[in-house]
Amino acid sequence: MPDGTQVKFDGSFKDANGNAYSGNVKVSLYHLAPTNTYLNELMPGSFLATNATGNARVMETFGMLHVQLTGSSGQNLQIANGHTAEITVPIDATQMSNSPATIPLWSYNETTGMWNEEGTASKVGNAYVGAVSHFSWWNCDIQFPQATVKVHVKTSSGQALSNVVVTLKRMSQAYEVYGSTDNTGMVSGIVPAGEILTLKVYDACHVVIYTANIGPFTAGSTIVLPDILLPIPPSLLYTIKGSLKTCANANVTDGYVVFKTGGAGNFFQYMSVPVDNAGNFTFNTYSCTANPQFTYEGLDINNLQTTNEVTFTATANLMNLGNITVCNSTSEFISYKIDNQTIVTVLGSFDAKWSGLTSSSPNIPVKQLKISSMNPAGPYFSIVQNNMLGAAATFTTDYLIVVAGADILPGNGNMMINISSFGTVGDYIDFTINGTYTNTSGSHTLTATGHVKRDL
Repeated sequence: MPDGTQVKFDGSFKDANGNAYSGNVKVSLYHLAPTNTYLNELMPGSFLATNATGNARVMETFGMLHVQLTGSSGQNLQIANGHTAEITVPIDATQMSNSPATIPLWSYNETTGMWNEEGTASKVGNAYVGAVSHFSWWNCDIQFPQATVKVHVKTSSGQALSNVVVTLKRMSQAYEVYGSTDNTGMVSGIVPAGEILTLKVYDACHVVIYTANIGPFTAGSTIVLPDILLPIPPSLLYTIKGSLKTCANANVTDGYVVFKTGGAGNFFQYMSVPVDNAGNFTFNTYSCTANPQFTYEGLDINNLQTTNEVTFTATANLMNLGNITVCNSTSEFISYKIDNQTIVTVLGSFDAKWSGLTSSSPNIPVKQLKISSMNPAGPYFSIVQNNMLGAAATFTTDYLIVVAGADILPGNGNMMINISSFGTVGDYIDFTINGTYTNTSGSHTLTATGHVKRDL
């Protein structure tokens, strides 16, 4: 490739059944640089990994490479057993001075969602060169022991702030990793142990309003940092409250309200709050501008009703929306049942995206379907299906399901995912899930049904 990315083959390939292949081979190549603006969105998984000794690690990437091999009939190919290919991954100019002479190589395991250490690459000029025995995603990364950090973000008066972007960066790192505060104002995550990190907080206009150095932390420790108090002007703080009512004007006792903030200089953010037994809700947020626009959707789980999205302008810092009738049939839902427990229905906004391509050039297929609810205050459900070709199909491998605090994947589950309808963007995806899984509380059964609108 023009940037110096390169793969050298010795000519020995096999098909998916392990048979020797002879014929034309199509090579699709994609280099994901650490400085890519959409690094976190384009890479598979996260920066969590398992090293060669089986220990959990967090990583800093010096570049990723994806290679897809196909035969003359479009069949998937791999490097033949006992053979290797040589990969060359360019080092970004921003990392050249900090790049080690040798660096571990990591391959992405699509079943577990983790990176596994497999060999090393050596620094040759301005690139890393190493040998690999198979292809999917490969990553040149430094590894670190890990710690866990938690922190709350609040106003100077102690009011929790939701959906605030908090980033962390190693001193030598070329990019930031980030998280967003929940509706209690908290953000947490795994960080490198044993070194000083730069923490930044961004406001709703994506302007840095707080910076501090944290650490070093002891490996394996969990650290709760002092609350971060932000000097948000009172004129930009908003409290929104109201009460949800059913079609019969009774209190909604099992439901929640999803809010979207953004526009007019603000980045779009989502948050949700549950209602109490009287149907009441309250949420706190802030804006970059006076009189901002917000959008809400009220949801009644018991009756499967919604208000649909309603946009309003906050003309005062305290907005009481009064009684809100929830009386429209919901168009998106996921319902699931664990063992003989009551059926749980997830309503509201869903993020349903199919990553068929990572780039318009050179068109490298990722073929990954992600569907997740966007309402952390309500019940949560998420599914990731790898090797999704973009058509209705049934899968028994390459999945990750997150439900009721459990991560279900082929290593601890025996699930069948049937995607019966896979619509175009703006149309619907329909799926069912059936099977068993095991976690710390024993063996369980799971059934689920989903009807969600495809976003990408």
